[in-house]
Amino acid sequence: MLGGVISRTACRLAGLVLVLAGMCISAAAETGSSPVICDRHVRTDVLMLSRMELSQEHPQRPLRLNDLNQENIPGLKSPSKALALSLLLPGVGHLYAGANARHRIYFSTEAACWLAFGAFTVWGNQKENEFKGWAATHAGVDPRGKPDDFWRMMTYYGSRNEYEIYGRADDPQRPGYANVAGWDWQWDSDSSRSHYRQVRNSAKEADRRATFSIGAMVVNRIVAAIDAFRSAKAYNRQKGMQLTLTRLRLNGNPFGTNQNFMLVFERVF
Repeated sequence: MLGGVISRTACRLAGLVLVLAGMCISAAAETGSSPVICDRHVRTDVLMLSRMELSQEHPQRPLRLNDLNQENIPGLKSPSKALALSLLLPGVGHLYAGANARHRIYFSTEAACWLAFGAFTVWGNQKENEFKGWAATHAGVDPRGKPDDFWRMMTYYGSRNEYEIYGRADDPQRPGYANVAGWDWQWDSDSSRSHYRQVRNSAKEADRRATFSIGAMVVNRIVAAIDAFRSAKAYNRQKGMQLTLTRLRLNGNPFGTNQNFMLVFERVF
């Protein structure tokens, strides 16, 4: 009889001690006086105590740990979001991840690529209009509705008859052109045809550089996305603990017959 009373009293005292300890930890966490080790995971420690576990026959259960998703923690940066933002517009992902210095580099590179693409496109269109107008003036050709292969043949042959006799004879697979006046050409001089070739080559070079600018944009986006992903990871590591939650839940009544206790501590590391 006396042993049962002592056992129940011990359980009640243990419950009170746990409640007070939880309140102290909660107060310390709220004031920031409790030292915390920084890590990247959320840790939930659940301590289960019961009357039988307090006895010698049933020792205390080990702690149970539940890791939560890092990207769901308030205050931390989502690496996947930083990656998506940089794919959409290089530099925005770094701005989101707090890498303000590098975001200017990628954004400036993107702006330079767009400016280069626009400049080379305009330059190519101007040169294309120039060589077509030159061909109309000095070779008598109608520039409307002609494929690119037609303009290329004009750089090698002085007239359409020369192309039909020599060009198609050497390679029968070459296309033939309609036997109408608008498809005939006859250069008035070799110097005119040489100038035409130079202007047309300039137009093609502008087109190639515009295409290269598009490729540079793609590469810039890929590199920026990878770097923004890593920047968000680095931000989370440097930030350390963003949120500390300490919650106490008590199941059961230490003064009743159900002497089971659950003390839960949740912390973000």
